[in-house]
This record gives sequence, structure tokens and C-alpha cells, in this order.
Amino acid sequence: MTATRTPLVALLAAAALALSGCAGGASQAPGAGEPSQSAPGQSAPDQSDAPLATGGDSAAPAAGAALTGMVGTADDPEAYEIALLDETGAPVTTLPAGEYTLTFADRSRMHNFRLTGPGGVDVATDVAGSDESTIEVTLEPGTYTFVCDPHPGSMQGEVEVTG
Repeated sequence: MTATRTPLVALLAAAALALSGCAGGASQAPGAGEPSQSAPGQSAPDQSDAPLATGGDSAAPAAGAALTGMVGTADDPEAYEIALLDETGAPVTTLPAGEYTLTFADRSRMHNFRLTGPGGVDVATDVAGSDESTIEVTLEPGTYTFVCDPHPGSMQGEVEVTG
């Protein structure tokens, strides 16, 4: 019985150690494209447990941080949900001006994610297909809107970028 228990205990200890390593640490942004157009990139992080509301009082991420433009949900890509999320998966309502890595999490075939605002920012995914690309975008002070073009009345939000 002891011979069977020792490998099992070692396996459980290794699994616990591996899981604890996954829980912490900062994520690095995936590859980047051009500022005002979608570019092929890596898959967006799984946001299955991320809140999808567009409001909230979470602390603003630092300039240069990774952002995710999400439509739908991980469980239902066609859900009428849209959000701009920080690296932790929390919705953002304010950001400091600067360069950001924006990863689209658009798995829907009937929605899209469009971000528009000062400085000529107008980046969007296509409605007809999914898009999980990553781009670099410069956000200047002002109000930016994100919207699903086919459903602007029910799928929209704003983020205030401060100087």
C-alpha cells in the first residue's frame, strides 16, 4: 500500500505546484499589428469567467497594458454582450493615454467589435466572421466608444482616456 501511495502523493504535489504557478504572474501581450487595422495574431485569452458588463469601478490599467475587446461570451459567442477588458478580465471605464495592445475576442458570426475615438482611432472586426487578432493602438485623451455595428442600441460602451 505504501508503494502505491508514494507516487500518488508525488503526483498530487506536482499538480498542486503546477497549478499554483498558473495562478500568479503577469501575462504578456501577444504579437502586434498596425495601429488602425486588424492583423493576424494569436488567440485571445479565455474570458469564460470574465465579467461582461461595460461599467465598474476597477482601477485603470497602466498605459501600455493589454486590453481585450470582447463580443459574446466564451459559452455563447452570439450573446448580446460587449466589453473592453483589462489584463485581469475586468471591464475598464477609464484608461491613461498611451500605447495599448488590443486583442479581439470576437468569436461571433453576427456581431463585431468597433473602437472609435480621438486621434482617428477606428478599429473593428468583421461582422461575418470571428477574429482573435491583436493590434497596437494609441489612445489619446478623450472619450472612446466601443460598439457592435449591427446592434448599437444594445451592445455599446464607453471608456474615458485621461491625459
